[in-house]
Amino acid sequence: MTESVKGTLVLGAVVAARRLRDRGRVEPEVLEVRLSREALELLDQKIEVARWYPIAPFCELIDFGWEIDGRREVAYLERGGAESANRLFESNRYQQLEFVQRAGKVASRHELTKRARLITTIVGTFYDFLDVHVALEADALVIVYGNARAFSNALIHTTVGFQNQINVRLGSKLRWSGVRTRPDEVRFAMPIPKRLEE
Repeated sequence: MTESVKGTLVLGAVVAARRLRDRGRVEPEVLEVRLSREALELLDQKIEVARWYPIAPFCELIDFGWEIDGRREVAYLERGGAESANRLFESNRYQQLEFVQRAGKVASRHELTKRARLITTIVGTFYDFLDVHVALEADALVIVYGNARAFSNALIHTTVGFQNQINVRLGSKLRWSGVRTRPDEVRFAMPIPKRLEE
């Protein structure tokens, strides 16, 4: 099975790479050397937001933008993830986000876990290969992406930015961190609010 990503995410990576090319920041010859044929083909086709695309060329484009435009700074990727979160909130397409925004602060550890599970259902609409698990530890809310070998390290940082922006939109000052714990597993963690600590 080919791991795939939804076009709504691919579009952002393609637009960023096109900008670099069309504004002359990257010579066409450099693109041809740096990107695979599949990634190059994405630059010249209409990206359909509802369609599934192979993840490898998408990750190439993310990494390329990170290196050329972002100078390998993690903050660049986190900003991109935050912008994606804002676009999702503003699209009004995801009831999960609308619900948690209306619901206000969580009152218990159980409710925190429940909301995290609700929000993470969005992951399945973007990536067709991840196994997502939410758990509550003594001092942290944890989200684990299993079967994540194809989920690049750059995507870990965009996901942190995405999740942090959700927190900002919900009025929370808590922030996420993300790390690859095994070749096929990524772990995100956020401290539990003090009021909910055991």
